[in-house]
Amino acid sequence: MEGALRPSLLLLLLVLQPGECKEMEVAAIARESVQLQPVKLPDSWAEITWKVTLDSAETYRLVTFNKKELHDLGSAPHFIKRVNFHPENLSLQIDPVKKSDSGVYTLEVDPRGGRVNITKFRVSVFDRVRQPNLTVLSAHQELGQCNVTLSCSVPGADTVTYTWSRGMSRIPSDRDHQLRGHQSLLHVVINADSSDVFYRCNASNRASWDADTVDVKPLCNSPATGFSSTGFPAGSSSPVTYCQVKGILLLVVLGALLTAICMVHVLTRDKERLD
Repeated sequence: MEGALRPSLLLLLLVLQPGECKEMEVAAIARESVQLQPVKLPDSWAEITWKVTLDSAETYRLVTFNKKELHDLGSAPHFIKRVNFHPENLSLQIDPVKKSDSGVYTLEVDPRGGRVNITKFRVSVFDRVRQPNLTVLSAHQELGQCNVTLSCSVPGADTVTYTWSRGMSRIPSDRDHQLRGHQSLLHVVINADSSDVFYRCNASNRASWDADTVDVKPLCNSPATGFSSTGFPAGSSSPVTYCQVKGILLLVVLGALLTAICMVHVLTRDKERLD
């Protein structure tokens, strides 16, 4: 996967704090690469240090780099063979990053003789969102309208937000209408003359997203007698189809014919006895 080979540098929020301390929010994708890099490089520096305080409260020194000496990667067992330092831009790369790497990463830039410049990165690691399962839970016609309930879910994913849109094609467009709500279930009413019948579910977290689209028009074009149970969950009620009605009527007619034949046979036999 191309995204897994390219480091992701996601700097989403920059907050200035007293003492020239900058904090950045970074959303990273688990099992991929993340690179933490200051927005502005210092004019001069003599030594830099990268540290981290994980959400588990563990604290490690990851790297110390002095211009006059070789850089020293820390011996943190949690990050062994996964941390690389790039002196040209003072960035720290973690490859691959784990969900347990979430925490606050601190870059200290010491100019020797001045105030130490500190930049903090609040790193949150999420699983990549897979394509959601978009299914039709129910559909029925009522008063000339089609009532549909859609379900969207990403099994096993954490902190996923769901958004919905409606359009005239499976391909997303700027003309698509964004729907309100962020729930995994969507209830819609389709008119017979509706043209925007493609419903799209977008599942996302702070680091990634994926989507799927369903066309509800075929459901609403079913015969007036109702929808068949094909494609619906087991146990859902389904109306009698046209073929089923024909079968029932045929059985009734055959039953009537057999009854008439039996009655004629009985009457004929009784008449012969009387003669």
